[in-house]
Amino acid sequence: MLFTRLPEKKYLLGIDIGETFCQISYLNTRRLTAGMDPYTFSYVAGGEEFDIPAAAFQDPESGEWYFGNDALTLCAERGKEPFTHLLANAEKEREESGESVYLKILIAFLGYCMNLLSAEVTTEEIEALTFTTTDMNSTNAEILKRAAEVLFPGFDKVAYEEHIKSFYHYVLMQDEEQRRQSVLLVDGWSDSELVLYTLSFNKKTRPIVCFPQERHLEIPADADPSEKDRLLFKAVRELMQEKEFSAAYLTGPALGGGWMKDSLNLICRGRKAFQGDTLYSKGAADSTMAACGLASKADKYFYLSRDALRCNIGMECLKKGRTVYQALLDAGAAWYDAAAQIDILLEDGDEIVLLETSVDRGNEREIRVRLENMPQRPRAATRLRIRLSMTSSERMRLEAEDLGFGEIFPSSGMKWEQEIAING
Repeated sequence: MLFTRLPEKKYLLGIDIGETFCQISYLNTRRLTAGMDPYTFSYVAGGEEFDIPAAAFQDPESGEWYFGNDALTLCAERGKEPFTHLLANAEKEREESGESVYLKILIAFLGYCMNLLSAEVTTEEIEALTFTTTDMNSTNAEILKRAAEVLFPGFDKVAYEEHIKSFYHYVLMQDEEQRRQSVLLVDGWSDSELVLYTLSFNKKTRPIVCFPQERHLEIPADADPSEKDRLLFKAVRELMQEKEFSAAYLTGPALGGGWMKDSLNLICRGRKAFQGDTLYSKGAADSTMAACGLASKADKYFYLSRDALRCNIGMECLKKGRTVYQALLDAGAAWYDAAAQIDILLEDGDEIVLLETSVDRGNEREIRVRLENMPQRPRAATRLRIRLSMTSSERMRLEAEDLGFGEIFPSSGMKWEQEIAING
């Protein structure tokens, strides 16, 4: 998504929605310099309290809602449990009942966060923003979109992405030497598992294609420090046998406590290593900057997420006597959002020919779809409506409908549907 910058606005935000906290980083477009690191908001002035507790509590007597540390304090005083995991509960609620109780709580909590931020950045000064969370699926994106419509009415410069894509944008803004080979990220934001993210770059393509991958490492609840160190060391060593890493990052409280001895030595050996817990919100702010066309590096790279189409789908059409390529589905788009519709005039025969172009391998192939029992008409006397959608990142559904040709050859009402494997 490419945003158009408005000169009267000046702040670009990245908002990380975690299971237990919300974190906000931002950039000032009027002070941008090369390599600038986004600033992360601290709700304690002059401190480093970056994680706004994602907690909510309603006073049963007054009915008033409290959020953040206020909610945690009141709950502790009264022996009550706060509402937590606000986004996850809103997602579960939407899937099971379609109600919006948790959505309203989430919106109120985000409003509370924006009110805290207003000491440094007001809503009126925000030019664009990106939400990031561990897994940004279509449900989460829709929930956050609804929240954004309430919090920022009439404001359409909002994007949604998962943590690994925010990490990609953060790495993209760093020195090129870090992207000389693959990049490793050890995520320690869960108590039950560590997640090993990797970014690999195919520099033979233009633009350079980035392939993200992730590996989940379960940590037994009774594992002692030496056992955790052994498990992480083994997992990292296996990754390093598969690919070379020029940089490594570590994030999350589970990596603290000094238990990483052998694994940390392995991670840091022969490469630059960085540790910090504001990585995702900063990366989301960098993503917003790229979406506004303010990061020239972004034009040289192409990010292929696990949910993204890895190929372009189009077809050749005749326009004004010339054969031109008509794009239909674009590589890089989330498969669950990818859809297209086009009306065409079938010159002859009973086949639709689509063109698939892989962005990671660079190869092209024709996809031929035969329309069984097509009505027999003279040449160029059949109009078709074609709809494309995705059932997964690897499978495309094609629907075709006979529109006929005006009053001369009325529509037969026939429809065809076929599911096609792509990225072949």
